[in-house]
Amino acid sequence: MALPISHPHQRYSVSGYQETELPDGAVAWSVGLLRYGQSFGMATDHGRGGPVDWTFTDSTHGQEFLTAAAGLLPDAEHPADVLVEQLITIRQLNSLDQVAYCFDGDRFEESGGHRLAEPGRSFAEVRRELAAEHADRNPRIWDRSVSAMVPVTPEG
Repeated sequence: MALPISHPHQRYSVSGYQETELPDGAVAWSVGLLRYGQSFGMATDHGRGGPVDWTFTDSTHGQEFLTAAAGLLPDAEHPADVLVEQLITIRQLNSLDQVAYCFDGDRFEESGGHRLAEPGRSFAEVRRELAAEHADRNPRIWDRSVSAMVPVTPEG
């Protein structure tokens, strides 16, 4: 079932993701923030630890984003940081031309760890294979219709 249009994962998205590897191996990144497809700011992680830096070109929409993040992720120390990372993951996985999936040990929620099916395989084919051959590993598959990893259950 798709999320309602009012859900933060539907209301907000990102564009123009750029990352830079720093000399010490850390990664800095920046991304534009969109509300219903219209730009309202930028998020930047300088790769030095600490919270993300926010630049809002529309302060009302910026405050709305911060409030939505706090409502969606009330237990997070920096909820807007977590929300923008989720939006980046959604954008990246929805744009893949391969089917993404994960197993319990891949730490998808913590680090975005996932696997890719062979090119050309359909969602249905990968789902059937995961259900038949890897049920003991609690597989989940990226479902673009809900922009989330969903459990693979046996067909029946």
